[in-house]
Amino acid sequence: MKHLLAGFMATVVLAIATPSLATPAFAIREGAQCRKCHVNPSGGGMRNRYGRYVYGPTRLAMGYPGKGTHLLDLDIGDTLSFGADARLAYIDQRSAAPDTADVSTFLQMQADLYAAARPYEGLTLYFDRGSYGSFEAFGLYENNLGSPDFAGYAKVGRFMPTFGLRLPDHRLFIREEVGFGPRDKDAGAEAGLFLGPVLLQFGVLNGVASERNFDDNTDKAMTARAELQHSFGPARFTLGASGYRNNAGSRTEVAMTVVDTRTKQLYGSVHWGLGLGRFVYFGEALLGKLTPGSENIEAVKNRNFRSYQELDIRLVRGLDLNLSYEFREPDLETKSGRAHRPGIGVEFYPMPGMELKVLYRHSIGSGVAEESIDGLHELISMVHMFY
Repeated sequence: MKHLLAGFMATVVLAIATPSLATPAFAIREGAQCRKCHVNPSGGGMRNRYGRYVYGPTRLAMGYPGKGTHLLDLDIGDTLSFGADARLAYIDQRSAAPDTADVSTFLQMQADLYAAARPYEGLTLYFDRGSYGSFEAFGLYENNLGSPDFAGYAKVGRFMPTFGLRLPDHRLFIREEVGFGPRDKDAGAEAGLFLGPVLLQFGVLNGVASERNFDDNTDKAMTARAELQHSFGPARFTLGASGYRNNAGSRTEVAMTVVDTRTKQLYGSVHWGLGLGRFVYFGEALLGKLTPGSENIEAVKNRNFRSYQELDIRLVRGLDLNLSYEFREPDLETKSGRAHRPGIGVEFYPMPGMELKVLYRHSIGSGVAEESIDGLHELISMVHMFY
């Protein structure tokens, strides 16, 4: 209880002192694609006019200034807009293992500045400069493609590979541990096509390790993602699949000794969502295969499995209860251990442009590979300011 109170107070203090990624629950609950509220067609990032002036104040936040009250306007006419996101977390970890140190730290999760220009109807040019060296620029065209529901975009920069669910917490089993952590931005290009309720996305990236700027091999990482959204009466459905292929690592020679860490990575996942009234359930299941190169004698062939599930319950407007469950089996061949991590959290939007979240997670590990995390307690408090 002492740690829970401390975490909540830290969140409140940070919210007062501190000037986004979209969450799948919002899109599923609304039965709409992320681009309904965001300029970025992949979701997250700068909000468009509907997201900023309609959905955020009147459907998301608990408190609304009221009719006739002027909201901060970052638009210059109809052709130029600006936005920003700042997300900070306080993490408190208490381990049951005698040789494992406790953790109490702040973590900068996000700090982005956005600009969007509309030189003429149907074309949007967008730029995002974020923390950890990330940036992205793209052009979105959504006019005269045969149907108002058709649109296409092309993106270049250093960004997070588009894969699976877009979740703000990159420390999940299905994110950081497979190369999609907060610092795992990668340089490359991406293209996408909206065909009514279907979104298709393809990417080509360097596939280098975290925070490296130069690819020292000729092989490139490839990503592909498809998602379908549909409604049956009051029920909202989402179903998607993703793939990622990369040849990671490098071969170097030091003091007449060859060090080879090259490993072929192949990840595939399916994600889903169901929304009905106040309830939203979504999840992702991910299967990975690691195959060391012929000269990589330190690593072994590996197949692994990870999954994430979440149930969101809207208690009242602006206040959601989150129930989550994570599972990890790092080696399906040897079955060396399993990890379970249930969690419970509260997500609070007291006013437009502010999110406060407190999350508690407890890890249960078994077997040689996972016994070190058994009994680990985590309290995570997040403050998110956006516009």
